[in-house]
Amino acid sequence: MTSIFQYETIYQALRARIEAGEFTVGDQLPSIAALQDEYGVKSLGTIRAAHQMLIEDGLVRSEQGRGVFVTSTESSRGLSVDDTLAAAIEQLQRVQRAIKAQRIRRVTIDLNDPEHRHAYALLTDTLREEAARRREDAEDGNSYDAETSLEVAQDADWIVALVEAALENTEGLS
Repeated sequence: MTSIFQYETIYQALRARIEAGEFTVGDQLPSIAALQDEYGVKSLGTIRAAHQMLIEDGLVRSEQGRGVFVTSTESSRGLSVDDTLAAAIEQLQRVQRAIKAQRIRRVTIDLNDPEHRHAYALLTDTLREEAARRREDAEDGNSYDAETSLEVAQDADWIVALVEAALENTEGLS
């Protein structure tokens, strides 16, 4: 019973030292001989049993001929893989929803492009005509939804105003 007590005591002490940051990820634990001296243990098996418990916790890995190295400062012994994966998936889905919500729709049109010299007139004239038609339909009662028709007319006016303002701001740059 003494060896069980000893390897559990050593396991708990090493685990506490890892969790406290005395050993960080990538660090090598003291050699078996050094741990035997430090904890006053004669049996190699006692230290190896403590190492095995740390391995089962996911705190260390053993490399034959090299030593025992810290792989994590948090034990995975009580970790539920299903719960952890479900939480990670939910977090990724939240991030995905946030990214989609932030998606911005923009169109850039170079109204000074010599290959498309009629773009300005086409865009503004078409929008003005659509705005006038929507307002007329709303006033005459020819529209299924007069409120929506008026909103569309306002949006068309807004786009025309943006285009004209953009062109005014670039006239001095030519």
